[in-house]
Amino acid sequence: MVLVETERLFIRQWVPDDWKRFRPLGTDPRVLEFLATEPWSDERIRRFIDKGIEVAKTRGWILWPVVHREDAVLIGFCGFADEFSPDVEIGWRFLPEYWGKGLATEAAKAVMQYGFDTFGFGRLVCVPQAANRRSIRVAEKLGMAFERNFVHKGTEIVCYAKVNPSTQGSGEGAKA
Repeated sequence: MVLVETERLFIRQWVPDDWKRFRPLGTDPRVLEFLATEPWSDERIRRFIDKGIEVAKTRGWILWPVVHREDAVLIGFCGFADEFSPDVEIGWRFLPEYWGKGLATEAAKAVMQYGFDTFGFGRLVCVPQAANRRSIRVAEKLGMAFERNFVHKGTEIVCYAKVNPSTQGSGEGAKA
């Protein structure tokens, strides 16, 4: 089921055999550079996809697969995570051959609006590693503002945030 469409992309729900299409995202060292993780095993990839399917049924929001319209390739994911609760984090990951084309910004902008409209998030954060200039630039293009630096699991992280324009000034926090 397609949730969000943009000019060049569509964001949809996971399906069980997406683990095969996801494998390059979980194993390419360039993709994993700022994630402080080893390449994912097929078992870990399957667990990630299965968890996404289950959480989508209950909570609704997850990190969804992003498919490139032109070639129908699963090129990444974009969506929401709860690692920094009570804040809801917007995140993305894309295959290197699709970097530098504005696709992360395009997907994240559409997903951010979807989150504000559909889930009523009062605010979203983005928490890349301080050295991850590409993700920081996407956060800036989304209109997110730098809030703070902190250390998470031994790594320097930056936090960018954006308040839902429709709740700005109402004192509402994230509704997760």
